[in-house]
Amino acid sequence: MFDRNSRIIRDGSTLSFEYIPEKLVGREAHTAELERLFSPLAFDGKSCSAFLWGGVGTGKTAIAKRFCLDMGAYFQEKGRRMGTVYTNCRIKNSEYAVMLDAVRHFDPSFPDRGFALDELISILVRSVESKKEALVIILDEVDVMLKGPKKNIIYQLSRLPEQLSAGSISLILISQYPLATMIDEASMSTFRRSNMISFARYTLDELLAIVRYRAGLALSDGALSDESAELIANVSSEFGDARYALEILERAAHVAETAGESEVTPDCIRTASASVYSDVSEVKLNNLDRNKKIVLLSISRAIKSAASVSMTKCEKTYAVVCEEYNVPAKKHTQFYTYVMDMEKMALLRTEVKREPDGGRVTYISIDNIPPKELANKLEYLLDEEVRGETDLE
Repeated sequence: MFDRNSRIIRDGSTLSFEYIPEKLVGREAHTAELERLFSPLAFDGKSCSAFLWGGVGTGKTAIAKRFCLDMGAYFQEKGRRMGTVYTNCRIKNSEYAVMLDAVRHFDPSFPDRGFALDELISILVRSVESKKEALVIILDEVDVMLKGPKKNIIYQLSRLPEQLSAGSISLILISQYPLATMIDEASMSTFRRSNMISFARYTLDELLAIVRYRAGLALSDGALSDESAELIANVSSEFGDARYALEILERAAHVAETAGESEVTPDCIRTASASVYSDVSEVKLNNLDRNKKIVLLSISRAIKSAASVSMTKCEKTYAVVCEEYNVPAKKHTQFYTYVMDMEKMALLRTEVKREPDGGRVTYISIDNIPPKELANKLEYLLDEEVRGETDLE
């Protein structure tokens, strides 16, 4: 039923959000900073803490998990015990659930009822001491919990190292927002300003490197051209979100396979982008006047299946479309103004490129919807306008 003779996807698991790659592109400095913060744990067995914050898709969770995997391998080489407990506070959003996750690291069959929170804390301390383990607790999306009344858990966890006679308990908190505004001063003393690592949104170049790296892991050789990789990076650069870029890459690969393509084409990417998120709404298109609709139709026809097309080529197509709809073609300056106006509306994107002869040419691309589909929408809207005018006569 699910047999697939894939020419595109070699290992789809490497595109999932749960996959933790060995290499985290664009986050080398963040890894080095975590290593600095946790060096007392590695060298002297002392409990440590770190707070990672930044927007969605900026690599916080992947960095924390990858770092703990690598640190666990380091401890194993040294003949020492280290364990990691990962809890997403959006899913486990109570203090009891967080502590139960930690206890079950040592006893997976531990019952989920019948114990008070203080008892769970005592059991956790005894378990760490008896195993002499370096335990690292990762609390992801901790801001969800800290927005409510359940803030005491951070203070309790941060003070657990004081109760230990052996082993250690370290914390990595992950949030979309700065921690200082959400916890009390007593808890904040554990998370000094130097313990905080901020994650900016990925740049266009970083997204391009991520797309190429993951495509190399997931897709067959030659399945993603440089042109297509750049298109995915451009589509996702508005958000600086690596997850968004990877979702488009995965969906575009499936679109290509379904269509029987030998590679991921720009149209596959546009189809994938439109299914994930599209700025091209019926409302935006309806609000365009006839001149702009004709310009956008000309661009969508000129691009066809390419990633982008020169403005010069678009203007040549524009002249033909104007004849088709029996309207006078505007001069270059007005055409350019229409293009810039529609770029502000996120209907298209422009980029000035240097040509081999040294000249500079403006290229236009449509990222979020296949040009053929956009052309069909615009043709329908223009035909409706013409039909309406005929009915009035």
